[in-house]
Amino acid sequence: MRIGLRASSILIAVASAATPLLAHADPVVILAAGSLRGVVSDLAAAGNAVGIEVRSVFGGSGLLRGRIEKGEKADLFLSADLGHPRKLQASGRTVLPVVLFARNRMCVVARRAGGVTEKNLVDRLLADGVRVKTSTPIADPSGDYAWTILDRIEAARPGAGAKLKEKAQANMTLTAPAAAPGQSAAAALFAANLIDVWITYCSASAGVEKEIPGLASIEVPPALDPHPMNGLAVLSDRPEVLRLAVLLLSEEGQAIVGRNGLVPVGATDPLSSPP
Repeated sequence: MRIGLRASSILIAVASAATPLLAHADPVVILAAGSLRGVVSDLAAAGNAVGIEVRSVFGGSGLLRGRIEKGEKADLFLSADLGHPRKLQASGRTVLPVVLFARNRMCVVARRAGGVTEKNLVDRLLADGVRVKTSTPIADPSGDYAWTILDRIEAARPGAGAKLKEKAQANMTLTAPAAAPGQSAAAALFAANLIDVWITYCSASAGVEKEIPGLASIEVPPALDPHPMNGLAVLSDRPEVLRLAVLLLSEEGQAIVGRNGLVPVGATDPLSSPP
């Protein structure tokens, strides 16, 4: 766990020295990537058990960073990447260095009938009539990671990545009819037969498979996978904020990370490397 080790140590030391929680402290406001909804929900439950109230807001990491920069109140920022938290750190908005708290993988969700495999992935994506969907780059790191995959495809197979970006761009702002109660936006697009392939986090793919019968997830080959890293920015030095941040980095918090389909920072991942 080389990345963020020093920051983690500082954070734990500061939180340990913090004064006791106030009986009626204001809620800890967490702004978090939509892909981290499960992590934040479980973290909030663990915080509530020790008297910490949490209020959470979800959205694309880039959009949330912009809201923080414009003055929106936030105590913790949980991003699907390290870049957006580091920009807040560079502008002096964090009280501690940014910490890596989880890793992820990228997957391709496709209809089983399409016969997509790791070996034929690029050919199937390129096939005429196959509609590819990604999130929007810059606004959402999932889109940035997906386009990094397309850039790597382009490097290995000139022309292929550019064609795939054209496909993805065509569906970038695609919206489905009203989703069924409890249905995700991606599931709604598949249900409406508007897309055939979705490039997303592996932590999100299992949920969509459960929602829509006939879907399957394929892990992006290691050489193409940018191996997403999730960053924590601490924006307030209130004791309850620091303690919640330490909870996320603790054994209990890392178990929460694992239960929600992400990779704890202490897990061995020989294919990933520090930024």
